[in-house]
Amino acid sequence: MPDSRDPRGFLPLSNLSFHLLLALGAGESHGYALGKEIEDRSNGRLRPTTGSLYQALKRLADDGLIERAPDVARISTDGRRQYFRLTGLGRAVTAAEAARLHELVRLAAERDLFMLPAGA
Repeated sequence: MPDSRDPRGFLPLSNLSFHLLLALGAGESHGYALGKEIEDRSNGRLRPTTGSLYQALKRLADDGLIERAPDVARISTDGRRQYFRLTGLGRAVTAAEAARLHELVRLAAERDLFMLPAGA
């Protein structure tokens, strides 16, 4: 059954939460791999600690934006790893946050505070 909650009610997302949802947009993954992807994608500017990473994952799961991916966890060679995936609501919230941030960038460009790349 689809979740009828308004995705905009979850905004704005924390930087870490948004990065986690973006990473899960590529498919199921486990906490360590998610943290590594975030660190790599941010060129080391964002290095979530284990505690903050798992606290954010728990909060996203409690809010229904992500869920455990039991099928993937079953085939893992390390039973301690918890795999996660986006829910439909999580995907909608991620899109809403991306749209919110896009609008802010558009406004900054409109006020000559940021130059949009050609074709954007």
